[in-house]
Amino acid sequence: MTVGTSNFAIAVMFVLILLVIVALILNKRLFKQLLMKFRGRTDEVITRNAGTPDGAADFYNAAIREKEALYARADQSFREISGKLDMAEKNLFSLKKEAFQIDRDIESCLDAGREADAKQYANRRITVDQKMKALSETIEEFKKAKSQQEEIRAAIKQELDELKEEKERTVYQLESDQQIIALHESMNASASTSESDHMLERVREGAKKQRERAAGAQIAYDSSAEAMNRRMENRTREQEADNLLVEIRRRRGNT
Repeated sequence: MTVGTSNFAIAVMFVLILLVIVALILNKRLFKQLLMKFRGRTDEVITRNAGTPDGAADFYNAAIREKEALYARADQSFREISGKLDMAEKNLFSLKKEAFQIDRDIESCLDAGREADAKQYANRRITVDQKMKALSETIEEFKKAKSQQEEIRAAIKQELDELKEEKERTVYQLESDQQIIALHESMNASASTSESDHMLERVREGAKKQRERAAGAQIAYDSSAEAMNRRMENRTREQEADNLLVEIRRRRGNT
């Protein structure tokens, strides 16, 4: 095949695939039917895999990874809120120190009669008080948010631990059930009639029939005229042999 022929074949195949796609798009009913059939088979495969230890472990691992990612985000949020709360509390502590120092400066100015300086410090103290009030409210919000986030994180952690325990129990149960099924199937296979059992049964039936035929043949022979003649001849022979022995003994007695 030349390069030109190969390229032409690829182009024809591409056009055919494109036509099939266009036909499916235009025929929405057929497309939906194929899609439903594909989904049905996909669901069937998923259900079948979910019933195996390896398949169940894969599904659980995927769910665990999602839960771990969710827990990581919750933990990150908790840490961020905790950091902001710590920083706000430190800032509030600094503002309280500043307020305490301003009060001392105001006292010093009043003692020295410097009213203008005292007023300036008083204005600064008002600003600090406003900051402390706003910061205190922010700290309370951070505390609530931290408490809520801690509850969320703990709930996700509990769900994650329960999911891991459920995975362990379920996979163990599936493995155990699979072993039991395999054991019973092997027992049933050994107990079920196989080709060898059929052959042995035929041998037994053949041996039984052969024995019956042999017994019948023996009975037929025993009741036949030939057999009766032979038995009569044998009895005559035995009688003659007995008579001969009697004659021999008689002669021996006379000598």
